[in-house]
Amino acid sequence: MVPEPRKLLAFLIFVSWAEYTSAQRDRSRVTPIRGGHTPQRPHPCEQSSCYPATGNLLIGREPRLSASSTCGLYAQERYCIVSHLEDHKKCFWCDSRPQNSNNPRLSHRVENIVYRFAPGIRQRSWWQSQNGVENVTIQLDLEAEFHFTHLIITFKTFRPAAMLIERSYDFGSTWQVYRYFAYNCDESYPNVPKHNPRTLTDVVCESRYSNVAPSTDGEIIFRVLPPNLPIDDPYSQEVQNLLKMTNLRINFTKLHTLGDDLLDNREEIQEKYYYAINDMIVRGSCSCYGHASRCLPLPGVEPRTDMVHGRCECTHNTKGLNCEHCEDFYNDLPWKPAIGKQTNACKRCNCNSHATSCHFDAAVYELTGQVSGGVCDGCLHDTMGRNCEQCKPFYYEDPNREITDPEVCQPCDCDPRGSLDDGTCDSRTDLANSLESGRCHCKANVDGRRCDRCKNGYWNFDGQNPEGCESCTCNTLGTIGNQGCNVYTGECTCKRYVTGRDCNQCLPEHWGLSDDRDGCKACDCDPGGAFDNNCDVITGQCRCRLHVTGRMCDQPEQSYFTGLLDYLVYEAELANCSENCSITDMLNLRQSNCQVVIREPFRDGRENTWTGTGFMRTFEDSALEFIVDNIKTSMEYDIVIRYEPQAPANWEDVRVIVERPGPVDRNGPCANSLPQDDIKQDSLPAGARSVAVFPPVCLEAGQQYKIRLEFKRYDSQVETPTASVLVDSIALVPRIESVPFFRDSTPNEIRRQEYERYRCGQAFYSVVKGNIPDVCKQYHYSIGFYVHGGAFYCQCDPTGSVSALCTSLGGVCQCKPNVVGRRCDRCAPGTFGFGPEGCRACDCNSIGALDNFCDAQTGQCKCRANTYGRECDQCQPGFWNFPNCQRCECNGHADVCDSRTGACSNCRDSTLGHHCDRCIEGYYGDPRIGVDIPCRPCPCPETVESGHSYATRCALDARTQDVVCECSVGYAGPRCDVCADNYFGNPERPGGSCRSCNCSNNIDVSRPGNCDIRTGECLQCLFNTEGFNCQICKAGYYGDAVNQECKECTCNLLGTDAEAGPCDRNTGQCSCRPNVIGLNCDQCKENHWKIASGMGCEACDCDPVGSGAEQCNQFDGQCECKQGFGGRRCNQCQDYFWGNPTEKCHACDCNPDGSATLQCNQNNGSCNCMVGIGGEKCDQCARGYIGTAPHCRPCGECFDNWDRILNDLHDQTERVIHAASEIKQTGASGAYRREFEKMEKQLNEVTQLLENTTVSSHDLERLENLVEKFRANVNKSSEKLDEVENLLDNTASRIYEANLKLTDLRSAASKLKFTALGLKENATKLQEANVEGALNLTREAEKRSQKAQEAADATERDVADSERQCKRTETIVNRTATQFYNSQEENEEAVDTLTEKLKELETQIPDLNELVCDKRGDPCDPLCGGAGCGVCGGLSCEHGAVTKADRALGVAKDAEKAIQDKENDAEELLRGISQAKEETVTARNLAKQAYDTALLASNQSENMILERTDLTDKLDEFHNMAGATPAEIRNLALETLNKDIYLRPEQITNLTSSINDTISSLKDIDTILAATSDDLDLANSLKRQADKAKVDAEGILDTAQRVVSALDEAQEAQMKAEEAIQKARDDISAAEKDLAQIDSETDYAQQKANETVKGVIVLEGRLKELQTRFLKNSRDSKEVTEESEKVNKEAKQANDKTGDLESKHQAAAGKLEQKVEESERDQTKASDLLERASKLFHSTAAKHKELLSMKSDYESNQDILNDLLNTIDDLNRRIATAHKNINSRSEYYRTCVS
Repeated sequence: MVPEPRKLLAFLIFVSWAEYTSAQRDRSRVTPIRGGHTPQRPHPCEQSSCYPATGNLLIGREPRLSASSTCGLYAQERYCIVSHLEDHKKCFWCDSRPQNSNNPRLSHRVENIVYRFAPGIRQRSWWQSQNGVENVTIQLDLEAEFHFTHLIITFKTFRPAAMLIERSYDFGSTWQVYRYFAYNCDESYPNVPKHNPRTLTDVVCESRYSNVAPSTDGEIIFRVLPPNLPIDDPYSQEVQNLLKMTNLRINFTKLHTLGDDLLDNREEIQEKYYYAINDMIVRGSCSCYGHASRCLPLPGVEPRTDMVHGRCECTHNTKGLNCEHCEDFYNDLPWKPAIGKQTNACKRCNCNSHATSCHFDAAVYELTGQVSGGVCDGCLHDTMGRNCEQCKPFYYEDPNREITDPEVCQPCDCDPRGSLDDGTCDSRTDLANSLESGRCHCKANVDGRRCDRCKNGYWNFDGQNPEGCESCTCNTLGTIGNQGCNVYTGECTCKRYVTGRDCNQCLPEHWGLSDDRDGCKACDCDPGGAFDNNCDVITGQCRCRLHVTGRMCDQPEQSYFTGLLDYLVYEAELANCSENCSITDMLNLRQSNCQVVIREPFRDGRENTWTGTGFMRTFEDSALEFIVDNIKTSMEYDIVIRYEPQAPANWEDVRVIVERPGPVDRNGPCANSLPQDDIKQDSLPAGARSVAVFPPVCLEAGQQYKIRLEFKRYDSQVETPTASVLVDSIALVPRIESVPFFRDSTPNEIRRQEYERYRCGQAFYSVVKGNIPDVCKQYHYSIGFYVHGGAFYCQCDPTGSVSALCTSLGGVCQCKPNVVGRRCDRCAPGTFGFGPEGCRACDCNSIGALDNFCDAQTGQCKCRANTYGRECDQCQPGFWNFPNCQRCECNGHADVCDSRTGACSNCRDSTLGHHCDRCIEGYYGDPRIGVDIPCRPCPCPETVESGHSYATRCALDARTQDVVCECSVGYAGPRCDVCADNYFGNPERPGGSCRSCNCSNNIDVSRPGNCDIRTGECLQCLFNTEGFNCQICKAGYYGDAVNQECKECTCNLLGTDAEAGPCDRNTGQCSCRPNVIGLNCDQCKENHWKIASGMGCEACDCDPVGSGAEQCNQFDGQCECKQGFGGRRCNQCQDYFWGNPTEKCHACDCNPDGSATLQCNQNNGSCNCMVGIGGEKCDQCARGYIGTAPHCRPCGECFDNWDRILNDLHDQTERVIHAASEIKQTGASGAYRREFEKMEKQLNEVTQLLENTTVSSHDLERLENLVEKFRANVNKSSEKLDEVENLLDNTASRIYEANLKLTDLRSAASKLKFTALGLKENATKLQEANVEGALNLTREAEKRSQKAQEAADATERDVADSERQCKRTETIVNRTATQFYNSQEENEEAVDTLTEKLKELETQIPDLNELVCDKRGDPCDPLCGGAGCGVCGGLSCEHGAVTKADRALGVAKDAEKAIQDKENDAEELLRGISQAKEETVTARNLAKQAYDTALLASNQSENMILERTDLTDKLDEFHNMAGATPAEIRNLALETLNKDIYLRPEQITNLTSSINDTISSLKDIDTILAATSDDLDLANSLKRQADKAKVDAEGILDTAQRVVSALDEAQEAQMKAEEAIQKARDDISAAEKDLAQIDSETDYAQQKANETVKGVIVLEGRLKELQTRFLKNSRDSKEVTEESEKVNKEAKQANDKTGDLESKHQAAAGKLEQKVEESERDQTKASDLLERASKLFHSTAAKHKELLSMKSDYESNQDILNDLLNTIDDLNRRIATAHKNINSRSEYYRTCVS
């Protein structure tokens, strides 16, 4: 936290900074910034308070400064200085009269205190009072209010003994003392406190500035705000009052006289004591209360530099000298000083443009919560109010105009007949207070904005009526338009649902009279939940049934529900069987006519297809009896039997008998029921899960019934004693026709139609209901309320349910896991333990338990014999291997074992193992029964207890019965008494041990004998190490041996002294020869070269005159020559010149056409000519050639014979010279012999690798055959694979291109071989010149050759991979094609099979006639009829289905039900068709998958070929870099020829002399010659190869000439190839279109075939359905006839369509084969053309590339020249610009005037 004085200091600094910024802003106004836009700085007062800069308030105010006493003001006065004791002169004169105003030595007026020095001169000035006068004042009268911060006074003499400072802020009217100063405060100011100030307003006396010393330049400093006092708020009113000031007065009340005046009062004594001030600073600023950042001079005040002016430049909408007032019209807030970040700016009054002045009202300001206090003066435009925001009386605010609009207030326009208050209207709109702008104040019964009409419910508008209108007798809510009566006649007109004389009542079954259009709303009581459709006329509440709620009685109360249609369900497993089999027999499962079958709920989330716990299995001649005693409403019910068939056919005869407790009520709904109606007969279809017994049964409320189901014969024709059916339950479903609100009226009929349209009742015949439409749910609520007399209580079991609430429709509670039942009151079958967490699964063992049902309380499963446990999953103790329990086998060392694995538990006698058949760790023996060797401690060599044991385990050898120890790490031997490999020590003695050999990880631990087994010395050090611990690198190696980092010394053979020993073992520093440096001795010392000599480096010896530096090239010794000098040492002429450089150099002037190089001999100027060219300048034909240079030809055989003789002599001389040279350089040759041999071997390997890089024609042929075979297979598989064939054609083309590139590569390799041989020949001669460079080039060539070999190998691998992919694709296509064709054949066979079945069905018509009509008619029986005569059944045909159907009632209902069943069957057939379609799509997808697989293989092949192409390109690039271009070969040949230039006759003469001298100094010459003969032969061989390379290079130059013409031919061939390719592509495109059309037709054929199959399947299903229906009623016989005819017709159509499709398919196949043959011929032609064009194109492109390279070099040089020209032009422009500037400046200085 910042201390309080620092806050003040910060405040003052901020004020000073504000002044500084203001001054900066002023300067920026008068001194614009050069260079453009001046950035706009934000005004310092915009977002916070601001203050002007502080300064000395005395500056510029000398006239306003006055003193009550000044020396010499009226006459000259003398004064003396006490401090001048040693000076000779002690007294001076003071004359302050006006004539001496410019003489600071005489004039000491009060204005002198403003500056320390007199203005204009560097002399001190001061103010001085009269001698001896004690009460003196100095006063400053300011022209305005200022902020005063501190005062500093510097005295020339003693400071006063007493003084005080006071100020006034009301221009002298009142004064307040700031501070008293006194040498003795008690004496001078006895009543003033002397303590330090404790508050800002404390006035005290202090003595620290009143001492005698110093006698001169003493200071008094006063701060208005003491720095030692904390200031909570520097902007508070108290602080501001202390700072403001208009007048300042300093009162001096007592002099320091040093006691002289006590003894002597003479004038001479008084001359020494007076007040004198050198300067005084009154620091402050103009007072602007934080609203201004600078001040301006007042009128009449002359501005001075550094003067603090008194008129503020106000901001924040303030005005006044001190910004102490708000500007006019800115009085909405009270004026306040700006404080910190709060500007407290004056706010403009809001008068809505209706006033020009305002004033501030403090009361209004407080009333608005200090938000606004401005009050507008003189509102215009008929407005009034504090903000002119209201209209005057009799005016109103126009809502369509803005409040600032001058015409916003409009005069009221009231009808005098109906208005009050002299026509006054509402001035504005206020919805809260029901005010509407311009609305007049109307009479009681009058309405309208102008009060010009009667209110609704009133009539007869009359101005004489005090109330305006008369009252109507009509209820306004009940009349049309809510108008009451007619305003002119008074008559009433009621709304639609309103009645009564005065329209004040709702019609019956309506309620809520209101202003709605119809007046009342319909009751809309729920027809089932309410007793009737009448409701309360006020609230609309209907009369609800029990536990039904809602206004319309349409929902059950909370925790209640309404039953669904099948709420009355009676479970079969709870019913009584014919042999008294009930739920009590469920666990016995004895064989009887009834068996209870319990089912577990589905665990996968599926909905159960049964209710209750399961089913009751019934057999023939069994019966089930259900007790029905919960009927609430008397009406008709459908008896629905729910079951699961267990036999493939229908159950033919089921009797349903309803036993009533007595006769029916003849006055009730069941009065029409007959006794014979209570016995019903029906069948159970095999394809259904429920059946509604017809006719329905009428049951009366409150009665108890027995419904008996008797299961008669399953099949009347065949005995089936094992036939059974699973009966789930019966349900009593109310008949819709018996529900009152579905009959007897048009609205009810509409309800019934909607109910039947959505099939709301059908879903409740089965257990699984599916999604019920919302419109049906509301009907179900109503039916449930009516049938069951209200709603039922949920009764959710608190233990088994999640909450007490159930579903409002059906009453299903939300159950916990494994809890079932509507009330969640029992465990699901297969679970147990009903409790707060639900139920747990029984999990009965499938083998040990009889089933998966357990006791509902304990969970105990029903176990088989010899098993026990809750889940029946365990054996008896002492046995294992459930369920085949066996006795535990533990060898007598344990009693029990694991019940599942048989592993023995708690083995005794130090044994363990599955059968306690092994000893524990640390013991040995064989504890098995029959062996009986007990377990004993291991002796290794002694037991663990002895402390001398080195093994934790041991074993007994089965053969020798000896103990074999498993030794610890580092120990070996049968008893662990010796050390293992890589360990040493003495373990045979107690206390001894084996330690690991420390060989610094430099041994192979798998090898024996790495170290001494006693001492541990390492014997087999690896990684080039040696030493006791293999801790150092061996000789010739260096590095860190401990970290296996010993590296071989890489000493340079040429620069290393081998006799000095190997390199340093740690650093690797080699022993260098003289003048050789570097870690590997591979560099020459500075100013030395020729490390290749093998004898050290020689000095460069650069010529001091011709060279520019002492250092030369380290490999060839070439010095850096100056202009005009050349040669190695720069002591010869420069290139292309010869002679003595110190005297004169001559140009070579060699003929460029005949010279091998333009450089001539440096000594004699002879040029080096090309073969056949001669003459000093190579401009003539050489000896042995004739013609005109440069076109020279050999002379002939004669000359050649003579020349051969001369050459032999020349060769002999060369050999002697070469031998001498070898002898002279034996050391270097010997040192490099191994490297050159290695180099030659590597070149041979490169040649061999390049020769083996090609792909044989046989391989290409085999690959092409595979591709063709692949194409054929793909064409056979599917026409859609043509794209793959095209891709493979591209692959073959690219392979051929690769072959061409490999051919070029082979050619380039051959060229490289000749080049390498040439380089090898020159290697010896380059030994001294640039051996290191040649060696590096050779090494690089070796690396590139290795890379080429690797690339070639990769290419072969890619080709092999491509071959494998092709074979893989072929296999997949073959496999898929077979499957496709098989599927098609199977479909055709299915069509034939179904056709045969149709024929068989036609033969079965007599059998059908017997079943349906009771007689076998073929096709018609004369008595009972049949399928062929239109008549079926009769009185004598009782066993026929038609006769049985005629005896049944409700034929129409059954027919309707049969139609519905057929629709369901149709949907089922549709699903079968969809499944068949899916299978067809699957077959098609398989074919598509084969196509995709082939396409993938093709893409992979293409990618591999692309990679191979990239590798080939890289090989070409490599060989191009290696110098395979003609230009590079030519340069190399020229270099080779240049080497011969040094063997001119003169040189030979000189060299011969040198050789003779050398030979004379040698001994054993013959021996040396013999030793070097091999090297000589090798050199000759290399020379011959170089000559051959030269000839080849010249041949390549001619080849380049032919490239240009070949390019034109290639261009023409390429165009032809492109035309052929385009034609082939067009043919392929046409073939693809044909294939697509064929594919479409094939798909269509396939589709039709599938449709045929599906149609046959549909027909088969329909025939089967016909067989079933014939057993039900007579109407099915007609359907059989119709369906049979339809089947025959459709089968015939299917056969016809099949024949058409087969013919179309054959035609398409023929067309396809024709297109394929044409496409193959076109492709063959295109391939041939493409092959020829590709070969020519690639050959031409290679030559063209070389020419482009030459052209690129030329263009590059041309670009360099152009760049240089541009640079020169730019420099010229810059020089011209500079010259122009110099001229202009020169002219300027020449004409300027001082």
